[in-house]
Amino acid sequence: MSKLTVAGLVSWFIGGLLFGFQAIEALVRSGGDMAWKNLILMDVIGKSHFDWIAGMPEGILHNIAQYIVTMPLYILLFCVGILFFILNSLVSKL
Repeated sequence: MSKLTVAGLVSWFIGGLLFGFQAIEALVRSGGDMAWKNLILMDVIGKSHFDWIAGMPEGILHNIAQYIVTMPLYILLFCVGILFFILNSLVSKL
């Protein structure tokens, strides 16, 4: 198993754990509301670290960067895992 495959599997595993813990947290939240709270990259790292995105000129790169830092973290980890698997398949053919 290559390093990229292991990185993809670890990314999927952490994304699955994060999804599971968020689901459990939504079930046991007091107050009776079953609202799902998504954890995003800005919550984990801090909004001040992403101030450079606001300084970017409006355009497709700005929109992509804004989308990546505001998407749910478990989905981001699943996508990163898929990217590692694709990179592994490309590197192994060279």
